[in-house]
Amino acid sequence: MTDLLVAFTGLCGAAGILTLTAGIRGSNPAARQSRPPSRLQMLVHSPAWPGRRNRLLASVGAGLAVLLLTGWPVAALAVATGAYALPPMLSGRAPQQRIVRLEALAQWSRRLAEMIGASRGLEQALADSLRVAPAAIRPQVGVLAGRLNNHAGTEQALRAFADDLDDPIGDLIACALILAARRRGPGTREALGLLADAVEHEVIVRRDVEAERASLRTTLIVIVASVGILSLLFATSQTLAVPYGTPLGQAVLAVVAGIYAAGLWWMRRLSVLSTGARFLHTRADVRAEVPR
Repeated sequence: MTDLLVAFTGLCGAAGILTLTAGIRGSNPAARQSRPPSRLQMLVHSPAWPGRRNRLLASVGAGLAVLLLTGWPVAALAVATGAYALPPMLSGRAPQQRIVRLEALAQWSRRLAEMIGASRGLEQALADSLRVAPAAIRPQVGVLAGRLNNHAGTEQALRAFADDLDDPIGDLIACALILAARRRGPGTREALGLLADAVEHEVIVRRDVEAERASLRTTLIVIVASVGILSLLFATSQTLAVPYGTPLGQAVLAVVAGIYAAGLWWMRRLSVLSTGARFLHTRADVRAEVPR
């Protein structure tokens, strides 16, 4: 029991040291300029990192608590994994936020097209678009306007804007604006209008899909709650829980937990709408030169 606790604590400590090291290396300008960002650095600096960090800390705490109370390493690992993975699976907040952001991008693109059509330059229209930007993307548009007002390069500012949005549709809009900044020819207004139409159609499709998949998430919540309650009652029963304190019992528990995890993963795949991968990334050395 003591050896298992020491090993689990050591793993948690090592994970914390790695996370801290990644954060420190990511904040070093010289290191950022020397080479492109690693996957770990991109993860730590992504907008979703605070939520993932909080879930990671909660999962480590829950796993340690279960290990101290039961002495079952398999149960501790299962609880820690569930505490990290289940909240985004059971919540429909993230898909709704993406839909709201897409709708805001469509509105902003249409308004930006109108401003460009009013004989304004691209940079001036981008800076002035902060006044008409929807609330869902106003912080990102505000940062973009600030960079342009500080005489940052238009392409670098737009690439950083795409990184701030962290969305494939945002990459598509930023790419269209980058091409417009390079060519300085007609057609930008029409291109933005067509993009806005396409994004609005995407919003309609995603709303319909999310409405259908809300019932599947409700089923997931019922299953997880039932399994959690039954597991708690099972663990508090001395007669039923004693056999699982042996190595064979832990092996059986690992198989049962694996079956539950596979079933939840399969249901998760059915309830997730793929949004594609980003294709517009900013190199670390270029991003370091863009004013914040």
